[in-house]
Amino acid sequence: MNTYFNITSPAKLNLNLFVGDKISKGLHFLESDICFLELVDKIYVKFSCKDVFHQNHSSSYIINSKDNLILNAIEKFRSFTGWNKKFEVYLDKKIPIGAGLGGGSANAAATLILMRNLFNKEKTNNKISISKIIEIGTELGSDVPACLISKDIKLKGYGKEITRNKIPTNYYFIIVNPNVELSTKDVFENYTNFENVKYKTEKIFFEKIRIYNSLLSPATSLVPEISNIINKLKKIPNIVAYGMTGSGSTCFGIIKNNINISDLKMYFNKKYFFWYGRKANYNLNRVCCSNMLEFKF
Repeated sequence: MNTYFNITSPAKLNLNLFVGDKISKGLHFLESDICFLELVDKIYVKFSCKDVFHQNHSSSYIINSKDNLILNAIEKFRSFTGWNKKFEVYLDKKIPIGAGLGGGSANAAATLILMRNLFNKEKTNNKISISKIIEIGTELGSDVPACLISKDIKLKGYGKEITRNKIPTNYYFIIVNPNVELSTKDVFENYTNFENVKYKTEKIFFEKIRIYNSLLSPATSLVPEISNIINKLKKIPNIVAYGMTGSGSTCFGIIKNNINISDLKMYFNKKYFFWYGRKANYNLNRVCCSNMLEFKF
């Protein structure tokens, strides 16, 4: 009988993103308050004689089946540990691609947690620590260490300076994406056209957290729909705060009360990706197993 091991891979939300000078290896100094959402992808693996990748084709977001961050994470883990196991991988994808929600990094992080769990269960010694997993994750992308923690955090520096944070609870998050992929590289390259220009922006706060994004102007110049979405978010009754996450093109709103989703959806184009729910903190022990897949692939 087949045994499938699975793990949730949560979307990352940058409540703010302050971009500083470019100093270290061409990277910008960053500062950000980050939380993780109940919006998740789900990754399943089973031991196999060769590496195979499957994706739920009912998803609107199809990734490269031969070259993606899940397979890259498995290969990095094997290279680091010498553990030559092969896997059949199944991805149920809900997080939009190229949306500033860290979906690819979250997938890589969740895969490393899953690999560590399976490896450590098999070994009586030479177990892999979480610090080693973070070391591996850093090689996969600057967002991966944050996604390995998957809790309320504050990020400073160049992706590695991470401390625990406390983001207010009992709020609901509206996530809207125009279904336009936006490359982080393109946004940062475009940022150079704006970094010396001072824009008047209203000061928006989520309790004591300032909502701000240094990349809003360069992202909006590439995807004008972002501005339209933010203007619509402003008009939602009892909205607490709103902004753009990461390098875009996803925007978010925060509200205190749980209201009818259809009442919120009417503000936005029906073709846009829309999600409504809460934030959550995730732990390293969220690996589960079953004898069947929950979804058809």
